[in-house]
Amino acid sequence: MLHRRDTPMHVAILSFNRPHYLRLVLNSLRVQVCERDEIALVQDGAVNPWSGRVKASHESIQECVDIFRSTIPWGAVLQSDDNVSIAFNYERAETHFFETLCRPHALFLEDDLVLSPQYLRTTQALLELAQSEKRIAYVSAYGNMWASLDEQRRRQTELQHMHENWGFAMTREAWLDERPFRKQYLGLLDGKDYSQRDGHRISDFYRKRGWNVNITSQDAARWIASLELGKVRLTTFACHARYIGETGEHFTPQLYRDGEFGKTLMIDTPVAAPSLPTSEQIETWLENERKRFKGEAGAFYKGHGGSAPVGDSISRKS
Repeated sequence: MLHRRDTPMHVAILSFNRPHYLRLVLNSLRVQVCERDEIALVQDGAVNPWSGRVKASHESIQECVDIFRSTIPWGAVLQSDDNVSIAFNYERAETHFFETLCRPHALFLEDDLVLSPQYLRTTQALLELAQSEKRIAYVSAYGNMWASLDEQRRRQTELQHMHENWGFAMTREAWLDERPFRKQYLGLLDGKDYSQRDGHRISDFYRKRGWNVNITSQDAARWIASLELGKVRLTTFACHARYIGETGEHFTPQLYRDGEFGKTLMIDTPVAAPSLPTSEQIETWLENERKRFKGEAGAFYKGHGGSAPVGDSISRKS
């Protein structure tokens, strides 16, 4: 069984303009944290300085801040005056924990992933694996959101490759390893509204490095960065989270229904600690990813029913 959490967690919650979602996420987090845990709300702003677009109301943003302060009163609020959008909001969150505070690891959540009561304990166990196996870049406990409870119970110690960077944690060492690549990607966004980024320029950047990738989101930049370093992104098989992002900038109720996210069942029993993957498993995952990003593996993601990866298609970001 998973042991009790014995070290503080450092948690960033990236927020924009969906207070009704944020409240649910924070409530699911609150029951498993205490004042020894460092929690930061990384709140984006309303007006994008590059496009001039008003992307949210100041009222909705203030409501998000108020909900956070009432739910986690000891937490820190990192509020942006401008709308910097999701890529640079992540940059703010990661810089805060890994550069300013020099924390050894951190968990990054968005405002549309409701956690099971075991999420942080499971994440701690996964981070211990990442600290012992340097070929693990990202860990997450959202798991297989389409598996039955019976299958989750049978396979509760198994790990699988992540299809999305949802509710992920990473070590500071892994973050530092990715910095050269990620800085180059962010440089391609600088001076532009993220939602109006130059997709051709980003795809050309990947193509020159040998990758056939047309997904231009900051999520994909993480996929490629970890792959170039020979590292994997792992999540549990057991499902410890429920995705609730039915509506967002690029997400619709129809896409949510098509993805069958509303049918997710989170595991309902105490779970065992995840098993450290073998070298053979890691190499198999890496080889599959190499084929995927060189355009040799057909569809990007063959999860439930063979649908494509979420990526930009249903992005919920600001």
